[in-house]
Amino acid sequence: MQIYTTPQEQARQHLAEATREFDKCMQCGKCRNVCPVFKELGNEIFSARGKNKLAEKLASGKIDITERVKHAINECLNCKTCAANCPAGVSPEHVVLRMRWYITTKEGLGWFKALLFRQILWRKWPITLTAKLIGISQRLLFGIGPNNPVRHLFPLFGFSKRRFFPQMALRSGQSLFPEVIPAKTGKAKKRVGYFTGCAGNLIYTNVVKSVVEILTAYGYEVVIPKKQKCNGTPVLANGDYEGARKLMQHNFDLFQQYDLDAIVVACSSCGLALKKEIKEFVAASPELEAFTKKVYDIHEFIEDNITFAEEDFGDLPYRVSYHDPCHMVRGQGVTAQPRDILRRIPGLNFSEMKDAAVCCGSAGSYCITHYDTAIKINNHKVKNIQAADIDYVATGCPTCVMHIQDNLLQHESPEKMRFAVEILADSLRAGGKIA
Repeated sequence: MQIYTTPQEQARQHLAEATREFDKCMQCGKCRNVCPVFKELGNEIFSARGKNKLAEKLASGKIDITERVKHAINECLNCKTCAANCPAGVSPEHVVLRMRWYITTKEGLGWFKALLFRQILWRKWPITLTAKLIGISQRLLFGIGPNNPVRHLFPLFGFSKRRFFPQMALRSGQSLFPEVIPAKTGKAKKRVGYFTGCAGNLIYTNVVKSVVEILTAYGYEVVIPKKQKCNGTPVLANGDYEGARKLMQHNFDLFQQYDLDAIVVACSSCGLALKKEIKEFVAASPELEAFTKKVYDIHEFIEDNITFAEEDFGDLPYRVSYHDPCHMVRGQGVTAQPRDILRRIPGLNFSEMKDAAVCCGSAGSYCITHYDTAIKINNHKVKNIQAADIDYVATGCPTCVMHIQDNLLQHESPEKMRFAVEILADSLRAGGKIA
């Protein structure tokens, strides 16, 4: 983490770090072959190589910050596919993020993002209350189906009329449990912190239930710090370095208070933020190093720590495939563990879909701010799902679930998105291991 004395110094440092990264670029163009955005838009400026050239020209003073430059820099999913395929070892997503931070430091965050990131997300209660009110409205409007006239109001809020939204929870996931949930098997094997993430807390609360029930059933004490806030990923991705730093420092300080043996997450972006990205925002220390080493994706933790007996499982007559979230497969290297969990379930027919590790186009807020392009990218994923002859697509990312399910519904496809840990919990409930 860098310590900045002034905004000007902060801007210079962001630019210098971007320069060190794009200077590695050989201009081979291999990134063009794998970039989901470039494949849809077909303009060099939207490829990783194009963004590297833009950053180079900005750093040299050959061009100024213009709307076209900002548009190009923002046309990035942060899917890390270009970095994974770059023969020169460039991480173009790091160039993009630092350019976004540089632009924000130079021009300001803007009132809307400042309100959203530094007030609503930071204070937490406004987004919790808003989610509940939306959940009530959705139920009163019968889920806002495809023919509901309420859809004509969506463009007023920047949303497409054809979009399907997940149903918000009436009660947050964190409120379903006390802060400390004891193991159900006597003395706890370990004390495990659980970072629920915003989506798990406010939308996919069954994931929170599944994680808690599985861990406590197998002898782990679970701690859900109630003051945890957003992991910071949407904030840093939208150019707010200082807002992300504040959130990550808060969560680091908070979880340090609980004397935890491990910290689990069931959200790919939360896992990446707490394992790796936090090192960019929180000062290096032995405590931070120990913290990041404690963080596990829930599939990793289950595979490394839980021994199942055959009688624990009940049969599930599901046909399932798996979609790799970018921040798990390329961000954390987590890909085998969820598949191993699914294959262990009796009665479940697991099969691989084509291009399982290709980005689905969600990319957090990208599928809100760049919806048309995100849907074009997602159409390839939906086509592969339809060809797989399955009932469910399992994954480990809330925004992937949200975005793919939206497009499946638009295509009137019967397949459903599920979290792999939910499916595991289904089997353990069927076997009587958990309630």
